[in-house]
Amino acid sequence: MSSSRLLFRSRASAGSLHRSLFYSRTTSRAIHQTNISPPNKSERVKSSSSSPYGSSKFVKVAAGFAIVGAGVGAYSVVSKSNTPRKPIYGSNEDFKKALRELQEKLGDDQVSTDESDLQQHGYSEWSSVNAERLPVAIAYPRSTEDVSEIAKICNKYRLPMNPYSGGSSLEANFAAPYGGVTIDFMAMDQIIVLHEEDMDVVVQPSIQWQELNQKLEHTNLFFPVDPGPSAKIGGMVGTNCSGTNAMHYGTMKDWVINLTVVLADGRIVKTRRRPRKTSAGYNLTGLFVGSEGTLGLVTEITLKLSPIPENTRVGVVTFSDIGKAATAASKMIRRGIPVQCMELMDDVQMSVINRAGGTSRVWKELPTLFFKFSGTKGQVADSINQTKETIQPFADTFEFAKDDDEAHTLWSARKEALWSMIALGDEGSSVWTTDVAVPISSLREIIETSKKDIDDLGVFAGVIGHIGDGNFHGFILHNRNDPDEQKRVEQCVHNMVERALEMDGSCTGEHGIGMGKKDFLLRELGYDTVDVMRNLKLALDPHWLLNPGKIFDFKN
Repeated sequence: MSSSRLLFRSRASAGSLHRSLFYSRTTSRAIHQTNISPPNKSERVKSSSSSPYGSSKFVKVAAGFAIVGAGVGAYSVVSKSNTPRKPIYGSNEDFKKALRELQEKLGDDQVSTDESDLQQHGYSEWSSVNAERLPVAIAYPRSTEDVSEIAKICNKYRLPMNPYSGGSSLEANFAAPYGGVTIDFMAMDQIIVLHEEDMDVVVQPSIQWQELNQKLEHTNLFFPVDPGPSAKIGGMVGTNCSGTNAMHYGTMKDWVINLTVVLADGRIVKTRRRPRKTSAGYNLTGLFVGSEGTLGLVTEITLKLSPIPENTRVGVVTFSDIGKAATAASKMIRRGIPVQCMELMDDVQMSVINRAGGTSRVWKELPTLFFKFSGTKGQVADSINQTKETIQPFADTFEFAKDDDEAHTLWSARKEALWSMIALGDEGSSVWTTDVAVPISSLREIIETSKKDIDDLGVFAGVIGHIGDGNFHGFILHNRNDPDEQKRVEQCVHNMVERALEMDGSCTGEHGIGMGKKDFLLRELGYDTVDVMRNLKLALDPHWLLNPGKIFDFKN
C-alpha cells in the first residue's frame, strides 16, 4: 500500500483530566539533602506603581522574569576559565517588545498572559518540586513555522523558552524557574502522514499515545511505548520515557526514527531521513531524545510502529514475600522467557487497590507479579508453561486469563495502581511518585532494603515496578501540611535514590531529571560528564534560553 496522508485532528484541551484528581502540593518541596534551591530573593524584580506592568493582572508573576537585570546580553560559549558565565535575560521592556511581536506574528488568540493560564503552565500537582516563578506568557503555535518565529523573537530579546506538552511530568520538567515564554503545543496534535507499508508514522508533539493507537487500529499496527495515559508524544521524547511494555519493546529512544527540531535561534533542522538504519553522521536523533527540551523544540516526530500481536494472555502470580517475587522475576529474565510485560506490586499496593475499590474483584494482599504474554497462540502457550516451571519454587498461586474479559480484569489492578493510592488521600494529601533503576542482579536487594526503609521511617508507600527492566517506583502518600511527615518522605526518596546509585544504578529510569533530580545526576555521572552535556547545550543554545534550570545548571 502506498503512503497515505492522514490529517487527523485530535481534541485540543487546555487542561488535563488528571489535574482534578490531585490535591495541591506545596511549591517549596524539594528532595531532602539535595541543594536544589530557587533563585535568590535579591534576584527578583519587584513590581511597583511606576512599573509599566504595575496595573497588569499578570505582573505579579511576570515581573520576576527579568531576573538578572535590565540588560539584554549573551555570553560566550566557553569562557577563559572553561566555565560559562551566568546568562543574562531580557528586561521588562524587552518582554513588552517581544510580546507585541509575538502577537503580530501569531495573532492575539495564540498568545496568552491570562493569570490562570500562567498558573496552569507553571505549577504541577504531579511534580516532586515546583518553581517559585511562573511563565510570563503562553504561546500556542500551530506549526513548525510558528515555533520558529517564537524562537527567533525569544532569541532576539533573550527570553527563556519552556516547552509544554501534556503537563504530566513528575520532576518539574516544564516549570519556568526563570519566567519567560512557555510554548504549549496543544494545537499541534495531528498525525501528519502514515507510511503503513514501512510501519512508521509522522506525528506532531501534542498527540497522546493512546489516541495515536486508536487511530492506527485499522492498520493492525500500534505504537508500543505506554507510560501514563495523559502522556503526549512530545513529552515522551523529552524524557525518553517508557512503560509496562518496556521489557519487550524497549523505551522511547528505540522507537524514534527522526525528529524535526527548532533550535534556539529559530533554525529548523531534521535529525536524519527515514530508513530504519543509517550510519550517516552523528546520531542527532539520540541527542535530542531525553534532552527535556534543553537543546531544541521538537515539532515533528517519525515513530516506528509494530504489528499488533496475534494473541495476548495475562497472568497474575502471588508470593509470600517481596524477595521471592524479585528472585522469580530475575530467574525469568535470566532464562530469556519471552514476556511482553512483567510488573511488580507489593503487599501494601495490593491492599490499597482493595481499599480504593477501583477494580471488580478483591485481590490477595501479597506481593504480586503481573505478566503479559504475546505472540502466536503456540508461542504464548509455551511462554506460560516456561513461566510456571521457572517460578514454581517461589510462588504461592498462579492465575492466567482464559479470554479477553478475564485479561482485562486481571490487568485492571496494575492500571489502577496510582489512582487507587490517590483515592485514599484526604484534604492535604499528596502522592509523591519517584523512580530509580538498577542492574537486574540488584533488584531483590534494593526492593527489600527500600521496603525496610519505608517501614523504619513510618512512611505509607506502595512499591510498584517495571521489574522486567530493573525500574521501580515508590508511590508515597503523605500529608504535605505535616512538616515532620514531609521530612520523612523526603528522606525516603533520598535514601532510595542514593541506594540505587550505590548499586551502579540510575536516579531515574523514565521520569527524567527536570528540576527535581539535578543534584542526583551529578552524583550519578560526575562533574566531567555533566560538563560534556553542558558544553553540548552551549553549542546549540549559547544564551541558555531553552528550558533553563532543567537537567543541570549553567555551572555546577
